[in-house]
Amino acid sequence: MACPSRQIILGALVALAALGCRDLSRFDTEGSEAYCGSMLRSPVFQEGFVPEGAPPALGLKFQLDTDLLSTVPGVLSTDDADSGLCKDEGRPLIDQAPLRAIEELSHDALSLLEFGDGREHNFFGWVDSTCQGTMLAVVSLMSDDNVEVRLFKPAALAPPTAPPERTPGFALFPLQRQNSGCGF
Repeated sequence: MACPSRQIILGALVALAALGCRDLSRFDTEGSEAYCGSMLRSPVFQEGFVPEGAPPALGLKFQLDTDLLSTVPGVLSTDDADSGLCKDEGRPLIDQAPLRAIEELSHDALSLLEFGDGREHNFFGWVDSTCQGTMLAVVSLMSDDNVEVRLFKPAALAPPTAPPERTPGFALFPLQRQNSGCGF
């Protein structure tokens, strides 16, 4: 049995390495470019993100820099300053908030979690609301060049006899790139 030549082995290793490295820079936004979209309009996807009785409409803008995936990969904003949960403060729910990567996850098996077909890369981050505390964001860079952002908002832990201060929530935002921004 003949041993494979060094060139064949080296070529195979280079090919495997190339498959493992994906160039995500095509997802970067520059200038006024942003990923824009509204949360899915289903009660399951809006609880805790819009005021009780309000229409389930909330827009999200996401600007992304893939060179910073391990630190501050982007900035998030919502379009609800006049009608949202933080309207009493005259601010949107999320106002130019940095998305902070959760560095510890890059060393954990959770960072390899797959969310189904069509996703090239997933990552987790923290984002601060203007009036609802810190939320968990799960970002999926899609093979069709779009982005999905899932936001998880915890309720504040209150004594059993006190009413909850914040309603927990989950929202899914399918976003598409807009060259001239989102209009907010």
